[in-house]
Amino acid sequence: MTGMANAASMTQMIQSDYQQAQTIGTQMMADNQKQQMRRWQIQQDTQTKIFEIQQDTTVNKAKTQDKMFGKWDEYIKS
Repeated sequence: MTGMANAASMTQMIQSDYQQAQTIGTQMMADNQKQQMRRWQIQQDTQTKIFEIQQDTTVNKAKTQDKMFGKWDEYIKS
């Protein structure tokens, strides 16, 4: 009888360990997915910021060229 009780106890312990392992695995997958989403958000934010900087630089460059052309035109007309 004690052999059967020991076997049942061992089976219960094994099932408990298996459930704990599954829970940990599920938590790890959820954490991994959360980290992936965070990396994706950082990448999007970085690309948006780069685009904004490039736009600002292009506009500033065009304004500077227009300003220089205006000064050159003013010099030639005077």
